[in-house]
Amino acid sequence: MRPRSLLLLLVLLLGTGGARAQEWRAVGEGSGTKAGFAQRGKLAGLVFGCEEPGRVRLVLSGDGSRFLDERPRTLVLSVDGLAETTTVTAEPEPGGTGASRFARTDSLSAIEPLLGRLAKGREVEVAGPSGSFRLPLKGSGAALGRLRAGCGG
Repeated sequence: MRPRSLLLLLVLLLGTGGARAQEWRAVGEGSGTKAGFAQRGKLAGLVFGCEEPGRVRLVLSGDGSRFLDERPRTLVLSVDGLAETTTVTAEPEPGGTGASRFARTDSLSAIEPLLGRLAKGREVEVAGPSGSFRLPLKGSGAALGRLRAGCGG
């Protein structure tokens, strides 16, 4: 293979790998299943996890800020322009950084309408206590399907 062809092949392979690295994925099995946006192979930003059969925990990463009280805060998830408002509470990020993340737990049946919109949507805009960002929903149908199955849905 000529050097130029080899270089083109490497660029295409690396480009494809990078695109696949930023999509929704599911990890774990059964009641340990988690689904969320994966960046560089790790779930980040917005993650749904089976806390126990029939219970789903939503975790929203923070921006490094610290929130010291546990009062409810507003979270807006807008899937393809259809917004849903809910509340989350601050908790420490794992790893002892002192930063906060935000979470809530719901029954699978209560959160099912949101999971359904996320699974079929193209983009979600997340507006929470630490700011806002948008995530593509590529791969969300398969990832959230695996979460539902693992969590008893």
